[in-house]
Amino acid sequence: MHIVIGVVTAVAGLIWALVALQRAGFNIASLDPFAWYRRSQWKKLYGGQPLYALSNPIDVAAVLLLGVAKCEGEISAEQKKEILHIFEQSFHLSSTDASDLLLASAHLIRNEVYISDRLPKILEPGKQHFTPALVDSLLQMMRRVSVIEGPVNDEQEKLITGTEKFFRAALRYKPDSWS
Repeated sequence: MHIVIGVVTAVAGLIWALVALQRAGFNIASLDPFAWYRRSQWKKLYGGQPLYALSNPIDVAAVLLLGVAKCEGEISAEQKKEILHIFEQSFHLSSTDASDLLLASAHLIRNEVYISDRLPKILEPGKQHFTPALVDSLLQMMRRVSVIEGPVNDEQEKLITGTEKFFRAALRYKPDSWS
């Protein structure tokens, strides 16, 4: 009989402790190792900054073009107009889509001061979608944006050469059109 009373007391104490923990905010389901693994994978995939998860070459190019313009400080109306023109002509977007792309790119880099320091993190997810022709086109557009308001400054040149070096290493060969 004393064994039964001991077991009943232990079960009642355990239930009381679990209820007290639940009232205190502890979720018992968080102890499930399979759920923990799924949560950690989800957080790893979707918990980071969206700037470092761009895989579409158009999105990456838009961020880099805006980054080149932002290297001089705030983006001027002339730079904005030229970037929108590049989006419409080179990416074959309507004026509305080009404006949306510019707005989305500005939102992605709003907190980035020096894009060239985080260039590999930006380019890594989408590098397999870039061909040498796309890289050449991207570098030409970046140079075009960099000279809108005068000569190329050091930060712009650092961003352009960093992009070129990244793709030279990523593609493991040097196309004829690259200098």
